[in-house]
Amino acid sequence: MSEPAIRAERLSKRYAIGKSKTPSQTLRDSIAGLWHSRGRPSRRTSPEHIWALKDISFEIKAGATVGVMGRNGACKTTLLKVLSRITEPTEGRAEIFGRVGSLLEVGTGFHEELTGRENIYLNGAILGMRKREMNQKFDEIVAFAEIEKFIDTPVKYYSSGMYVRLAFAVAAHLEPDILLVDEVLAIGDAQFQTKCLGLVDHIAKRGRTVLFVSHNLTQVRRLCSLGICLERGVL
Repeated sequence: MSEPAIRAERLSKRYAIGKSKTPSQTLRDSIAGLWHSRGRPSRRTSPEHIWALKDISFEIKAGATVGVMGRNGACKTTLLKVLSRITEPTEGRAEIFGRVGSLLEVGTGFHEELTGRENIYLNGAILGMRKREMNQKFDEIVAFAEIEKFIDTPVKYYSSGMYVRLAFAVAAHLEPDILLVDEVLAIGDAQFQTKCLGLVDHIAKRGRTVLFVSHNLTQVRRLCSLGICLERGVL
């Protein structure tokens, strides 16, 4: 029986919403307001809270390919951010067994002042890879992303398509044990999407664990053997 790759126990995430009734103002106005409001009741309101995720529990075995589905606002991305350690859960916990590669938003993990080449090596270092390993993967990553001409250009000058091509190439080629992929593939053109889906399929067949967020149920059926469906943050 396969070992678990991801285990979530009563995972919950709460956010504060709402704002002060006081309009935006300058620092001088704020100081003056504090002086004149001595002894007066505050006009600020306590923020409301919303549970983006509530009591999510599941276990995913190593090597599984899992589709994460739900309407817009179901908090699919929030779940992946918690699993990626980008966001801390409010309650509960998630255990991750292995090295995680994630593609959640365009440019996640990239430093915009660094070149494409420098960002590739930076991401590899974050994942704990040695420079020799990175050297072996470098040409393959650049060729997949199709940005050879711009590899030494700072990524702040990249188009969104170039960004996502490089980000996906890095996330997929650095051999993570667990790959988390959000809907960002929708940014690329049809040819690139097909190319990416083929690579995800290849990664899954090599025994890696994949969580794949998509509204495209055809893609989910093609790639995934299991599904997680979220409705307003509830499993």
